[in-house]
Amino acid sequence: MSNQNKNSVPLTRTTIHSETEAEALCKLVEERLDAVETLIREETDRLAEARLRDAFTLYEKKSQLTDSYHRDVLKLKNNAVALARFKPEGLDRLKARQARFEAALDANLKVLQTLSKASENLIRGLADDVEAPQKLDVYSRNGIKQKPTLRPHAQPIMISRKS
Repeated sequence: MSNQNKNSVPLTRTTIHSETEAEALCKLVEERLDAVETLIREETDRLAEARLRDAFTLYEKKSQLTDSYHRDVLKLKNNAVALARFKPEGLDRLKARQARFEAALDANLKVLQTLSKASENLIRGLADDVEAPQKLDVYSRNGIKQKPTLRPHAQPIMISRKS
């Protein structure tokens, strides 16, 4: 029986014995990083366009890609000594790429924060409208305005589920 959680990343050991292997591992991690970044940017675009349902369909793929990226980064970390010895060019490319990836993550986070704030404001606005006591104008048969009456404290809310 395995103690690993379904979402955990299996730790696979890869030992680097040559500069070629070091370069190949760097290239693999770079490819994974490109794939994750592309998906994050696609998700960000969909969220920014308020295509939430479309953005949420990317969750499973994003999870798989980030898991594989994480596994490969662990391989890099496990081989830090060999990478320092062989000094592959791919390592410098990865460090440079990381900044671009972080920018994509920042953009994604800002869009998510904006959506969160907007939805919070929407819900608060609806709650305030429902909770606010409002006076109803009531007219008699002859068109004379009668004494204002308070509407009941709570009103049902109708939400359209069509998008």
